Amino acid sequence: MQQADIEAVYESLATGIDAAGEAEAEIFLARVCLLFARELGDRDRALELIGQALRTHEGAAEG
Repeated sequence: MQQADIEAVYESLATGIDAAGEAEAEIFLARVCLLFARELGDRDRALELIGQALRTHEGAAEG
């Protein structure tokens, strides 16, 4: 994906989060992640990416 494509996905996610509202934002994101995982079609890779996201988040919180 090109940078413009990534930005378009980000904008769409941000719009979805706003539309879901504060109370439902986490559920919306979980649904999106599950749809992406299904589309990916590779359980091990999906779990690896979840771990990568967690490590990235933990690293950002530390620094």
